[in-house]
Amino acid sequence: MATSMTISVEGMQVAEIDAIPYQPGMNVQQAMEQAYNLHQDPAYNFILTYFGDELGYFVSTLDGVITQVGSDPNTYLFWELFVNGIPPNTGIDSTFLSDGDTVGWNYTHYVAERHAGTAHERIRSLLTAARGR
Repeated sequence: MATSMTISVEGMQVAEIDAIPYQPGMNVQQAMEQAYNLHQDPAYNFILTYFGDELGYFVSTLDGVITQVGSDPNTYLFWELFVNGIPPNTGIDSTFLSDGDTVGWNYTHYVAERHAGTAHERIRSLLTAARGR
């Protein structure tokens, strides 16, 4: 019983972690913690940001690459989560896995046509508002 994880930048895969031990009821956050404990590679690290009960935890830094909000509200680079190629609309603490699932991370630009109506639109708005303070 295992899951795996890929890390990409703008769609180009830069890392893969296989054979992450799966446990029933495991969420993405727990899989990421298992991957870290399994490999103990300082290059693989992550920082989470909590956006309240409604959104939960999202990855703000992965492998030292941080979410960026530019001075232009449309400039937003972030870590987008995929499970089996499908982006969930929940935080990593509320996205549950099944045995054999592949967790994918892609560092990407916010694109309104693709991300409107998703949790990323809400997070972008929150971060942009916080930056304007």
